[in-house]
Amino acid sequence: MTPHRQTDVGTQNLALSPRELECLTWVCRGKSSGDIGSILGLSPRTVDSYLEKVAAKLRVRTRIEAVAVAVRAGLVEPD
Repeated sequence: MTPHRQTDVGTQNLALSPRELECLTWVCRGKSSGDIGSILGLSPRTVDSYLEKVAAKLRVRTRIEAVAVAVRAGLVEPD
């Protein structure tokens, strides 16, 4: 199993699971939950659940804010 990717954003230490990072990367590429679900073999609701966990860990409300924080933190790279 791949270890969680960790980084510091402000004073918070983040540990995103590989699946959370994968979903966030696809959001960064402009994909919807339905698209991501099709790509990863998950339901859109499961994708939303992963992204909700990401938003909570990053202390943001939206997936767009999550992408912005993750890009600044070096968790994902924009295309």
